[in-house]
Amino acid sequence: MTGVRLAAIALPGESEPWRRLGFTVDAAGRVPLANGALTLGGDASTLVVERDGVLPGDVDGVPVRAGDVVDGVDHANGAFEIDHVVVMSDSLERTSSAIEEGLGLERRRIRETPTVRQAFHRFADQGGVRGCIVEVVENARVERPGVWGLVVNVVDLDEFVSVEGDLVGDPKPAVQPGRRIATVRGAAGLGTALAVMSVVAG
Repeated sequence: MTGVRLAAIALPGESEPWRRLGFTVDAAGRVPLANGALTLGGDASTLVVERDGVLPGDVDGVPVRAGDVVDGVDHANGAFEIDHVVVMSDSLERTSSAIEEGLGLERRRIRETPTVRQAFHRFADQGGVRGCIVEVVENARVERPGVWGLVVNVVDLDEFVSVEGDLVGDPKPAVQPGRRIATVRGAAGLGTALAVMSVVAG
C-alpha cells in the first residue's frame, strides 16, 4: 500500500493561542502546512489521513479518520511543514505494527538508546515536500497509546524564539545532526506539546 498522505492532525484546544504564536489559522480552524494541516478544536488528537480504501477507526487506540489534503499557506513565524508527530505507547512493537498494518506506513527503522526506544514511519510526500514522520516512543507508564505532540519546522529558529520570548525555551541541539530545536512552553496554552526546529545548523 503506497501513497498514504497526512491530511491533518486534529488537536484539542482553541485557535487563538496558535495565532498569538504567529501561525495562520483559516476560517475552518486549520493551520495549513505544506505536508499536513493542524485542525484545532477537536475532542481528541486524531490522525486525519488521505488514501484509497477503508481506514480503521484507530490504530492501537490512536484515533484515525479520513480527510482531504489542503494546500499550505504562509505563516508569520516562518513555520512551513510538520517534521514529525510523536505517538507515545507502552509497547513500541504493538503500536508500530498497528501503524504499518492499519495505515500502510512501513516501519523504516528502530532507534534504541539506554533511555529511549523509538520507531519511525513516514507519510507519503506531498507536492515535492517530505511527508510527515510518525515517531513512536515507548513509555511503560503510558496507559494507552496516543498523540503526545509534534515538531514543526521553521525557516528561522532564532527569529521565532526572539519574537515569542518567554513562551519558548532556548534552542538546543536536536537529535537530527546539524539541526536545533526549541520547546514551546505550556504557558502558551496550545493544549498539546509543540517544539519548533531549524532546517539546517545556524
